[in-house]
Amino acid sequence: MKSLPETLPNDTVTLHKMVQDYQFTVEQLQEKLSWYEEQFRLFQHRRFGASSEKHPGQMELFNEAESILDALAQGEGELDETITYQRKKPGRKPLSKHIPREVVRYELPEAERICACGHALHEAGEDKAEQLEIIPAQIKIIEHVQVKYGCLPVEMAC
Repeated sequence: MKSLPETLPNDTVTLHKMVQDYQFTVEQLQEKLSWYEEQFRLFQHRRFGASSEKHPGQMELFNEAESILDALAQGEGELDETITYQRKKPGRKPLSKHIPREVVRYELPEAERICACGHALHEAGEDKAEQLEIIPAQIKIIEHVQVKYGCLPVEMAC
């Protein structure tokens, strides 16, 4: 902004016109600033404000701990809780044992059953996966068995 006395005109009418133009510009900028501040406040309220999903009395559903403490404080005795349900175990349920099965074993050839240290590998376990194959008018289970191998050190060998 140029406000040096060398750049200002000496004519008062021109100076009044310049002041009015500056005042008009300042008013427009203040209106814009207030609009942006209001938008910012609305955004902050939407982001951090009270949720619109809240309902009156909703927090009363979750006051179990307070009610237990109140009951203990009033001397209503011990509160015994027993678990009346069993938790579900994770994983899939096994397929029916009555369906015919086809077992496919994946084993290493004899030549590859040698450890890097020179000892023979022995079976250390196996992984099983069941796949249900549905053929029209025929159902069977293909059981995939992958044999695991491990090295037996000399001390543990027979």
